[in-house]
Amino acid sequence: MSTKHIYEDANGLVDKAVQGAALTNPALRVYAPHRVVYDAEHARDKVALIAGGGAGHEPSFTGLVGKGLLTVAVSGDIFASPSAAQIASGVDLAATDKGLVVIVNNYTGDCLNFGLAAEKARSAYNGEGGKKHVEMVIVGDDVSVGRTKGGLVGRRGITAAPFTCKALGAAAEAGEDAATLGKIGRAIVNNAVTVGSSLDHCHVPGRAKEDEERGALGPNAIEVGMGIHNEPGVSHLENKPNSDELLSHMLKLLLNQDDKERAFVPFEKDADPVLVINNLGGMSNLELSAIAADVEEKLLKEWQLRPVRVYVGTYITSLNAPGFNITLFNHKRIKSESGADFLALLDAPTDAPNWVGVGHGWSNQPTLPTPEEQRKESEAILKKKQESGHGVSGSATEGAAASNGPVTGDAELTRKVIENACQAVIDVEPTLTKYDTIVGDGDAGETLRGCGEAVLAALKKDQIPLDRATATVLGIGEVIESNMGGTSGAIYALFFTGLVQGLLESAKDNQERATIQHWGHAALAALRSLGNYTPARPGDRTLVDALTPFAETLNEKAQGGADAKSALSAATDAAKQGAEHTRELTARLGRAVYVGETSEKVPDPGAWGIWALAEGVTKSF
Repeated sequence: MSTKHIYEDANGLVDKAVQGAALTNPALRVYAPHRVVYDAEHARDKVALIAGGGAGHEPSFTGLVGKGLLTVAVSGDIFASPSAAQIASGVDLAATDKGLVVIVNNYTGDCLNFGLAAEKARSAYNGEGGKKHVEMVIVGDDVSVGRTKGGLVGRRGITAAPFTCKALGAAAEAGEDAATLGKIGRAIVNNAVTVGSSLDHCHVPGRAKEDEERGALGPNAIEVGMGIHNEPGVSHLENKPNSDELLSHMLKLLLNQDDKERAFVPFEKDADPVLVINNLGGMSNLELSAIAADVEEKLLKEWQLRPVRVYVGTYITSLNAPGFNITLFNHKRIKSESGADFLALLDAPTDAPNWVGVGHGWSNQPTLPTPEEQRKESEAILKKKQESGHGVSGSATEGAAASNGPVTGDAELTRKVIENACQAVIDVEPTLTKYDTIVGDGDAGETLRGCGEAVLAALKKDQIPLDRATATVLGIGEVIESNMGGTSGAIYALFFTGLVQGLLESAKDNQERATIQHWGHAALAALRSLGNYTPARPGDRTLVDALTPFAETLNEKAQGGADAKSALSAATDAAKQGAEHTRELTARLGRAVYVGETSEKVPDPGAWGIWALAEGVTKSF
């Protein structure tokens, strides 16, 4: 597989790609600051659909915006979820008086960030009178990681996502309400199975090109069940079988009801499934079409199944991976569970430029606005929404929460705490990168360092208020949402949102000075709030293994009368012990679940980052 790119550096690449995705349909607009593509002609009397995820999976999702499909798509960095702040702008740019459906692939960061935005949307819609409903559909269709290994994570979302978007977009265009769309979406997911294979890992622009560094497969190897972020699947074969054996093996993974690890969807003899052969980005159309022909023949001969629809094309990719997915939908079960005709929804017209299927004419709008005109148009919509008091996006430090709760009392100490915490995560970046290279995808240190640098920059520009505790936390949280993507960014954003609520609960009036007792209560409240959005608990090998003992110890010591330095020191020691303990744990959540056991026992990078952050705070006293 080639490691050469036209754009050898990933910096700015996603921004250009988002802009380019909207050029192919005159109805589309881009809000460039948050990488949002939206349909400016979406009818307000229809439910809006928003989806998104990390870049590198195009045309999903920025190429699927248009009438009869998505209303809004939001793009993160390559293979990293967009932040909740980005998604919130997308929510406000979704023109609708009927409600919103959020569609997201089953990856932890995406679920958390889109979940946080969905919660904000529900709150905003309730403020408007509660007439608009919000539904969230989480797509998981991969069968390669079985039930036991998948555990709490569940099935990864792959090719079913764009088809779920297409069907729900058609149903929304037909006038269905959000609750009905949610029911249809979940029925589609429940009756979809996907497995993929790739001849090699994809290559991310700007990263190492050496085979060993990028995890390249051997010259005759193939990965069966590879995920769309280079994650391993069900088997790694050093000697690739011939096409006949490979395709038979993949179909068995999809259809064998005796395999209790993977028998997710039954296909009766008269199921007449919908078949999709999806290009992961680097497969030639010649081979892709040959695969479709062979799979169709094998379905009939080996499984007595005759597809009622066959889709062959590029729907969701893994950059330039030389691989493909096979997906089957049981449309009859979808209809039985939801009442919706999946085939009719797939056949319905759309003007989304990258949908490979039934097409439809575009609008006759003669000219496409310039990028600057599009930005101004987007900002005008956002400003109007924010001024209404019911917006999801906008500055958190201008809201009511920032004006209530305990005062800081010592602005310089607050500044020192923030600076030391940020410097601590910047300094620990090489260590986190090393750990995450062994057990993850290698970006944990860069992600945390980038956020620390962004917070320091905001502090220097006086964008983080220092006079009131809630305003300080809101200001930092706003920077996190805009600069820290992926799972860790969502967890940090949710925790900081919980801190604000905890601080508000802890104060009897707005003149109280924030003490360690206030912060202890707030930390425990934030931890409990976070638990509503992630199943991660101590023992799952995540940052929660360090965050939980930190918050619990801080509150225990603070309410017991300890001073700030003593309480923080004890809490930081507890966080370090929790982080150290992760060396012996097996991951049950996140992408580390898909990484095999390693000989080098390293702590969870996220947990180690929490300890470093706590250590930085403690050194301020």
